Amino acid sequence: MNTSIEARTAADVAAGVQAAIAAYAHALDAGRTDDIAGLFQPDGVAEITGVATFEGRDAIRDGYAAFAPTRPQLHLVANTVVTSWTEDEATAISDLAFFQRGESGWAVQVAGRYDDTLRRHDTTWRFQRRVTTFLP
Repeated sequence: MNTSIEARTAADVAAGVQAAIAAYAHALDAGRTDDIAGLFQPDGVAEITGVATFEGRDAIRDGYAAFAPTRPQLHLVANTVVTSWTEDEATAISDLAFFQRGESGWAVQVAGRYDDTLRRHDTTWRFQRRVTTFLP
C-alpha cells in the first residue's frame, strides 16, 4: 500500500467533510434553508435529539425554516474528528457551541455535539444523517 496516496486520500476526505460542516454552520446562522437542505443527500436525515427529525430535503428545508434566526447568531464547530471513511462515505463527530447576540452582547445559548454520516456525490460531500445532541 502506498502510504502517500492513502494520506492524500484521508486528507481529501477530511477536507471535504470539514467543508460540508462549515457550510452548514454558515447557512444555519444566515437562515438560508435552501442551502441547508442542499447540503444533505436527497434522502438525508437531520435529527435534533429531543426536538425533531426531518427526512428528505423538503422536510429539512421546511423544518429548519422554524429555526430561522430572528437576531444575530453564531455556531462555532470545533474538534471535528473523522472517525471512519471510505472513498464515498465518512463518519465524523464535532463539538458545537451556539451563541446569540442580545442586548448585553454575545452569549452561549447551548453546547452540544454533531454525529455525522456523509456521502460523496461526485466531488462534494453531503450529509446522509446529521444528529445534533445538546449537552445538559
